[in-house]
Amino acid sequence: MDNFFRRLKYYGIGFGIGLVFVVLLFQQKGCSWTPGNRVKSAILERIVFIDSLDERYIKAHNISPKILRKFIENGTVSFLKSKRNGQEKLYHFHGTLGSDKSFNCLVGYREKSVVVDLDFEHSDIKQYKPLAGFAKPFLYKKKNWFSGKWNLYELKGMVPSSAPEKFTELFLKNGRLDCSKSTFDVQKPTSYLSFKNQFAKHHKQEYQMRTIWYQEKIEIKDLSIIDIKSNN
Repeated sequence: MDNFFRRLKYYGIGFGIGLVFVVLLFQQKGCSWTPGNRVKSAILERIVFIDSLDERYIKAHNISPKILRKFIENGTVSFLKSKRNGQEKLYHFHGTLGSDKSFNCLVGYREKSVVVDLDFEHSDIKQYKPLAGFAKPFLYKKKNWFSGKWNLYELKGMVPSSAPEKFTELFLKNGRLDCSKSTFDVQKPTSYLSFKNQFAKHHKQEYQMRTIWYQEKIEIKDLSIIDIKSNN
């Protein structure tokens, strides 16, 4: 029995040392259960939006969605420099972004909102600048993002069965987030989205929506349809 407990003790010591090496060597890259990787996974399950200021920065530095995804996946989250309380959390990220080998920024994340944004120019939470004006989707997963009461809507060039797919396609192509009307740091945040329906050749529509984030989908609560007559 003494030999058994001795071997068990040695095993525990070896396992502990190995665990420490894994965490130190791979940091937040090799362990999906680490706090940093849980934050990254949560961020990449939402949509990263960019406003006009972000867009200028992205174009000036040749940042593509693929490059930004790699930065988030491989970057380091500094929880000491982050804001982790409240409905709106700001995470300090450090890593390599394109040609910049040492880049720091803030990532705004809300558990009850689809909206994620990056402040490319600041890494201090006291200087954080939220999205302003109109923003568009930049980084996202390939899936159907929308849910709604499709049978109640008069959608041109769509049928209810294909509406989620069509809505996603149109929104990712020409959609906008109205930042001035949307809420981010409240208990029940709301996102106001709009995009144009270009499937109907001679009678186009613009959709303006009040949405919430529910069960990993953008749920449409109110939908306004504006008819746009075409001269074609």
